[in-house]
Amino acid sequence: MKMNLYKFFAFLFSCAIINFYILQSIGTASERYPERIVSLGPVITDMIYLLNAQERLIAVTSYCIIPKTAKPKEIIGTVMQMNVEKIISLKPDLVVANALTRQKQIKVLEKQGINVIKLTTPKNFMGICQLLLDLGKLIGGYEKALEIVEKAKHDVERIKANIKNLEKRTVFIQIGLKPLKTAGKDSFINEYIEFAGGKNVALNAKDGVFSREKVLQENPDVIFIATMGSSKKAGETEKQAWMQFKFLKACKNNEIHILDPDIVCSPTPIIFARGLKDFYHLIHPELKDQN
Repeated sequence: MKMNLYKFFAFLFSCAIINFYILQSIGTASERYPERIVSLGPVITDMIYLLNAQERLIAVTSYCIIPKTAKPKEIIGTVMQMNVEKIISLKPDLVVANALTRQKQIKVLEKQGINVIKLTTPKNFMGICQLLLDLGKLIGGYEKALEIVEKAKHDVERIKANIKNLEKRTVFIQIGLKPLKTAGKDSFINEYIEFAGGKNVALNAKDGVFSREKVLQENPDVIFIATMGSSKKAGETEKQAWMQFKFLKACKNNEIHILDPDIVCSPTPIIFARGLKDFYHLIHPELKDQN
């Protein structure tokens, strides 16, 4: 009887060991992350580098910025027009697309058996954070993403706490030329302004379109220029255009500022926190020495 009990428990122990190894093998299989990634957007590329997954990144768009010290990547076209044939020839196991990627081209890739994930454009800071977390889950790096997000949230909350007792100053931000484009209330660019203690004069701008006449009528304290796709020289030209209106408070007080459109328009959580700090000091120049 004792021998039978011994055999019984030995059998249970053996089953437990076998089940353990089966579960381990299943877990390992489920954690096989993509090894050959193609990025179809600058912010996607930036986030892949943030997650230390750049060695698995094989191709990017011509708009993506690769660190000077990093290995160059294959270029597969622009954000809106990619070279589908080249992507297929690179044999990626994941293509990460953005909201501007053409659906027709995505379908061509999918017909070739290529996994394509299309990420949505975030509308606010929390959406930017969620984008990084989602990417972390997708390519492996969720813990790193979580660490980055928590740090960025902390930095943002610190600035939001600093503005509680400050008087809000009126702000206009220009992100497009023809027509004059700005950021309305449902955008993370508006959060740059509000979180930094400003009041967006174009809060209710429909589709972001806002006339120069309306800006002159609102007469903001501060004007920011962060025109997407334009050079710094173009920003200077726009600044001079605003400077012609001598009655503007922003002009009188020399508070027309040119900002980096890459930072303003396509931030990662870290870049948003850094950019917010710049907005904070420019909207409240009396606090420029404050960390």
